[in-house]
Amino acid sequence: MKSQAIRVIIPALIACFFACTQPPVVEKAPVKEKELKVYSISMNKICKEWDGQWQGMTMASDGNCYFSSSTHSKGHGAGFHKFNPETYEHTVLAEDMTYVCGEEKTLSQQGKIHSPVVECDGWLYFTTHLSNYWKEGFEQYTGAHVMGYELATGKFRDLGIVKPRYSIYSAINVDPVRKKLYVFVVPFLQELYESDGCHLYSIDIPTGEKKDLGLMAKGRKGASFWFYVDNSGNVWFTLWKKHYKYENDKGNLYVYRPDQDKVETYFDVLPEGKLIDGTPVNDEFNLSQRSWTWIQPLPDRKKCYFTMGTLGGGDERLWLFDPSKNIETGEAFEPIASIGSSFFQTAVGGDRLYFVQYADLQDERVLFSEDVREIDPSSKEYVERKLHMRSISLAEGADHNAITDHGEIIDQDGRAARMIMSMTADAAGRVYVYGSWHVKSFKEATLQYLLFEYPNGDLYRLLKRGEFFAVFNTVQK
Repeated sequence: MKSQAIRVIIPALIACFFACTQPPVVEKAPVKEKELKVYSISMNKICKEWDGQWQGMTMASDGNCYFSSSTHSKGHGAGFHKFNPETYEHTVLAEDMTYVCGEEKTLSQQGKIHSPVVECDGWLYFTTHLSNYWKEGFEQYTGAHVMGYELATGKFRDLGIVKPRYSIYSAINVDPVRKKLYVFVVPFLQELYESDGCHLYSIDIPTGEKKDLGLMAKGRKGASFWFYVDNSGNVWFTLWKKHYKYENDKGNLYVYRPDQDKVETYFDVLPEGKLIDGTPVNDEFNLSQRSWTWIQPLPDRKKCYFTMGTLGGGDERLWLFDPSKNIETGEAFEPIASIGSSFFQTAVGGDRLYFVQYADLQDERVLFSEDVREIDPSSKEYVERKLHMRSISLAEGADHNAITDHGEIIDQDGRAARMIMSMTADAAGRVYVYGSWHVKSFKEATLQYLLFEYPNGDLYRLLKRGEFFAVFNTVQK
């Protein structure tokens, strides 16, 4: 088994190394692919070690979709890509962000782009994140970088490590007026989170100057996945509670006000949950889990959409948050539609909200796709769980509760999606997703680095799934 793994690993690693030193690779698809309902591209044919992705995707002002691909490897970093929806060209802009960050000679890997991708003045901004989730990886990690990518020139800009040895997990957003980026900085090394904790930072875009805005969670790790920067420059956020507990936070909303240079806390103000049929979700556990699991500001940034579904308190509604209204009385939170549970696999395109769910909403409530994607695809247990693309209209006067089911997420060759955690959409009805899919051959399969060696010494294993980027054209039948 060990020799077989080596025969697979060495060629893959050599190919990955040389790809990192080459110009961007462009793959063209036949025009006929645009007529398909779902068209996918295998990521593991490019790099075997890409094995997952959360967030890290956007539709940019140049009309292209930009997305990332991540690892859990101690030898390979995240990739960054471009997909042209008019030509169906796929371009690998960077195969390993460790090289782009200038850290190829370190033992630290910039293995993930686990953050939103935000845009300002023709630049995309995102953050890196550690990949190797074990003690050795935490000890060797140099720290997360804030990166820029210029749409017009294709050049990267490294704004540097925000806080040495700390990662960013994972929110980033931009104040386009003040030209500031905001990030959520998190320690993963035990000695750092026990002696310190999570911080909010700002980065001045013109100068790169970094400022610590304060300790957000003391003596622990933590997470905040989304920032909403309103039209006054206030930065709104919640803390994710699935794996972390925070003192005096069961449903808090936080805001950094730059004019006052301070963080304000609204205690226990997030709405109590309800299922799609109106059944209350107000048990002690779900009340303690309440947090934003997805947000999208409206174009004028005066309000934002948000959800608190899977791993966020169990609510099954789409909400509108208006910070100009009374937060403590609940007036600022307006339910827009009942859509069923959702998580990162949510996006606004034009006047529609798209979301991915299991066919059976009960499965969506009790299962997290990352936890069950390893189930044998031929088993009855898995076959009966199919991921569907769904949407509602956000147009004024429309019935927001009328859900359109666009069908199963199955690509041009019959592969089925098993997990989607990265998603964006455009106004033409095209939805772009990245995730774990069935595979047709070992060439498409993920080669995953193991946190612990197998008894025979193997460090890698081929999985029964692979990583794919796909475009789902909802206007095709």
